[in-house]
Amino acid sequence: MNPSISLRQMRCFVAVAEELSFRRAAERLHITQPPLSRSVAELEAALGLPLLLRDTRSVRLTPAGTLALQEFRTLLADCEAAVGRLVAQAGAAPALRLGVPGWVDLEALSELERALARQGHASALETSALAGHEAVAAVRAGRLDAAIAAAPIEPTGLVATTVATLPMAAYVPAASALARRRRLSLAELNDVPPFYRFRRSVNPALYDHFARQYRAHGFAPREEAPAPEVMGVLAKIGAGRGCTCMPVPMAVHRYAGVVRRPLRERITLDIALVHAPALAAPLQALLLKSARRLFAATPGAEPV
Repeated sequence: MNPSISLRQMRCFVAVAEELSFRRAAERLHITQPPLSRSVAELEAALGLPLLLRDTRSVRLTPAGTLALQEFRTLLADCEAAVGRLVAQAGAAPALRLGVPGWVDLEALSELERALARQGHASALETSALAGHEAVAAVRAGRLDAAIAAAPIEPTGLVATTVATLPMAAYVPAASALARRRRLSLAELNDVPPFYRFRRSVNPALYDHFARQYRAHGFAPREEAPAPEVMGVLAKIGAGRGCTCMPVPMAVHRYAGVVRRPLRERITLDIALVHAPALAAPLQALLLKSARRLFAATPGAEPV
């Protein structure tokens, strides 16, 4: 096709050729006659062929016009069918299943959902709040497409890319003396026993990651208790018993009877995006960009 020929010109010509009237064709296309006449004239000039014979009383097709009508009808029908297939494909795109930590602000993921739909990667974003090791296991089993999870992790068979390093903070009872201090040291957490901590068997790599940091700062909890799920720990702290360390972003939510205080020591948690190697490259890039942006505004965070 001559690159100067447009779909608009073809539609204008087909309308005139079928109606054999510029007035009726203009009404059919909901335009005025001057732009319709220009489009047909531009088409004839691009082809170097007269397609219509017109005078003040009639419009007739030339032999080239008869052939053009057949060909352009086919081209326009093929174009509409192609657009329809693309629209149908976009509508049929499945939702993206994403695992996230329970403390992530889901409102911040709204831009990712819009981008997924806009770029045709997914029809929606479905999030599941899971502990890191559970999210990774779900990605490996195919129950999730990707996950934002605490690292280090064991990503056997998966791709794990660190997207941020987050500071940890102390979470203590609002009724305790520690809550009246602006910053806390790790050692002071022994004043509100027990120190809640997940069992090593749950996630050995992550447990050891924190253990190394605690030892480096000389922190050894005098009394530990196994941490239930996050909300269970916060409920215990809110009731005045115990304390823990959790990521700073948890402060986007408020929990009854619990206050967050910055630590004097820097204890950090890496966050990784985890997905199967077969995930489409454009989707990988979008998820990485969104995951990094998700934590970029966290006080003390180190982007990766």
